[in-house]
Amino acid sequence: MEPEELTDKAIDYIVNGLCDELAKDRPKLSEWERNFVISVEDQWRRKRWLSDAQKEKLGQIWDKV
Repeated sequence: MEPEELTDKAIDYIVNGLCDELAKDRPKLSEWERNFVISVEDQWRRKRWLSDAQKEKLGQIWDKV
């Protein structure tokens, strides 16, 4: 998924979905990915802004799950 494909609505959907994944007993994400998702979720909720690099990584993680 390319950063330009990630509208605010898409980011909301992905962040919510990844947070649901983190709530599972055995999430499919590595420790680094879990920490990244937590950090990005916090930043997104506070500022409603992510860098293109953050969007790209978020899309890669989303594609993984």
